[in-house]
Amino acid sequence: MGMPGEIDGRHPGGLRPQRPSRDDPRIEEDGRRIFTEDDLDGYFRAVDPRLLARDRRRRHRRHGLVLGFVALVVAGLAVIAVQVLRGEWAIPGWEASPPREPVLCPAGPVGYAQDSTVTVFNGTTIGGLAGDVANALEGRGFTIGGVGNQGFSTSSMVAVIVSGPGGRETSLAVQRTIEGSVYLPDEREDATVDVIMGTKYTGLVPAGEISTEPGPLDCQRLETEAPPATTG
Repeated sequence: MGMPGEIDGRHPGGLRPQRPSRDDPRIEEDGRRIFTEDDLDGYFRAVDPRLLARDRRRRHRRHGLVLGFVALVVAGLAVIAVQVLRGEWAIPGWEASPPREPVLCPAGPVGYAQDSTVTVFNGTTIGGLAGDVANALEGRGFTIGGVGNQGFSTSSMVAVIVSGPGGRETSLAVQRTIEGSVYLPDEREDATVDVIMGTKYTGLVPAGEISTEPGPLDCQRLETEAPPATTG
């Protein structure tokens, strides 16, 4: 045994822990250790597999909850969609607008007049067509409100005449002046008349051949209005 006071290099209760070698390149001069990639890899590999399994189970439960929630939302939307399609449930603001009443051709004869203002539109790519027709109609006594361009679904026709109830008499006069033109009623409240020219227009009917007697408007493919009921 050593003498009292001597240091025998042993730690009380056992051997003194070994100090890392000063030659270890991972140890700084102040004693701090540098963790290398191998150290980190060994650390993460040493994680308890039971902890990994627990984390895996938690992730599976979370995924199951999320998928279950999404499935419930989809099922609910499907049920709502079926109810809306069947008319069993209406979503505020999504109600279908009532169908518009069909535009009908005026029944019976209308008078012949040239009082309403006529605007001529070019529904083709023929340059100056609207201006030429407007000048020709003005020479026949019509009041021209202007000219312009107007796209139309079927330009391969003579002309389309459009007006509300107040412009029907002038529309008849224009239709008899432009042979082959078609009348199309709309819901405008004024008496103006629009004329949309097509590619089959060739010219006005000679003035001496135009009848000024009352008569029906030619709407061709439109259904005719029911005649007014007569009292007697």
